[in-house]
Amino acid sequence: MQILEVLAAFPGSLTLADVAALLGLPKTTAHRLLRGLARSGLAKRGRKSSLRLGERLMRLLHASADDGWLRSLARPHLRALTDRTGETCYVTRLVGARVVVVSSLSPDARWRGYVQLGIEMPINAAASAKAIMAYQEKAAIEQVLSYELPMFTASTRSDRQWIEQQLAETRSRGYATCIGEIDEGLAAIAVPVRLSSGMVLHSLGMTGPLQRIMNDELAERLGALRDAANALAGSLSIGEQLKRTQETSRP
Repeated sequence: MQILEVLAAFPGSLTLADVAALLGLPKTTAHRLLRGLARSGLAKRGRKSSLRLGERLMRLLHASADDGWLRSLARPHLRALTDRTGETCYVTRLVGARVVVVSSLSPDARWRGYVQLGIEMPINAAASAKAIMAYQEKAAIEQVLSYELPMFTASTRSDRQWIEQQLAETRSRGYATCIGEIDEGLAAIAVPVRLSSGMVLHSLGMTGPLQRIMNDELAERLGALRDAANALAGSLSIGEQLKRTQETSRP
């Protein structure tokens, strides 16, 4: 726990020698403990042998957080994106092995779509889930694929090879799609939100009628999504840091 506390205080800036010196441990002891933490996913080595908290621990911390602060930070970015595109936009987050909607906003129009808060987005159909899961470790993807996957329309697929291909395409082109896979006649596109740590725990999506979302203006919509995702990533990275500071300062 002392090693994890030190890594949390100085993310990405400590080496094995630093940890040993700060905690008064022999290098061999520090190396053995760090090796165990790395094996369990609680710590990992970064650039130039620097040490930081592992993705498994970061996911646990992230999953325990409430959605209130996230919604407040996401709202201005969703408003700007919705005003720019005229489409329903939403933010999802990774909670354990589930991807859930934490914030959504519809345009000020008479006929508009709606994305329900708290709903789970399945990896085999939802663009927002694909945009997050494409960047997770193999073990996390294996866990999701071990569950029974829902079938919604004639376009929904649940075979493993197709899902893995979708994730690979998402990583290659930087965005994911859902084309009639949840609701016939509707489509969605989503991009990952990459935090300052490099982790992807959120995605930003847009949904609407298939003919409108996937038409000749797709590149413009993707550009708007990426701009908003970059801005949101900056806000979330600051929010994550502030939240960790608050939690460590509590008596």
